[in-house]
Amino acid sequence: MITITGLMLQSAVVLAALDRPAESQPRHLAAPRWELARFYDAALQDTTKRKRAPMVEYSEVYGTRLRIHRVLSYAMIPLFIGSAYTGFQLRNKRDEAPQWTRDLHGPLAAGTAIVFGMNTLTGVWNLWEGRKDPVDRKKKLIHSGLFLIAAAGFTYVTAAGDNIHESGRSNPWHRNIALGSMGISLVSWSIMMFK
Repeated sequence: MITITGLMLQSAVVLAALDRPAESQPRHLAAPRWELARFYDAALQDTTKRKRAPMVEYSEVYGTRLRIHRVLSYAMIPLFIGSAYTGFQLRNKRDEAPQWTRDLHGPLAAGTAIVFGMNTLTGVWNLWEGRKDPVDRKKKLIHSGLFLIAAAGFTYVTAAGDNIHESGRSNPWHRNIALGSMGISLVSWSIMMFK
């Protein structure tokens, strides 16, 4: 647009000078010189000053792992609810707890461990493949860090167990670390859900 306007102004000055007789034209007045190269250089400098994000190429497997990771993250929530509910029933009622809570707490906890393990595997793998991608990098690192903290908590809960039947009294660490790990997982999950 600037170039067209400049050319139009230059043409107008040249035409006005051609209409006058040669002797009436002052010698010091000449048509302005428009150096188009200056405009092009300025336009190129403007575009080269902006930093562009580096292109990161992902494999096809990255997308598959991401879909698995997302589906499993939704499956975690009902497993958390089921594990927590049956665990509270067992802790509060002890021997009087319904049989179904005894039958379901172990499989729900095992399902939570399997789903959480798969999510950790797919998430860490995708984090490694996308390590050079600057898009949402801080959010991904916070999500991963919280998720690994929760994984450590679940590992403790699984390894230590409750041992309520062996000692005769409940171990508050089992419940507290399990609930804390669930809470950290949900915070980590919500970080990725909301932009």
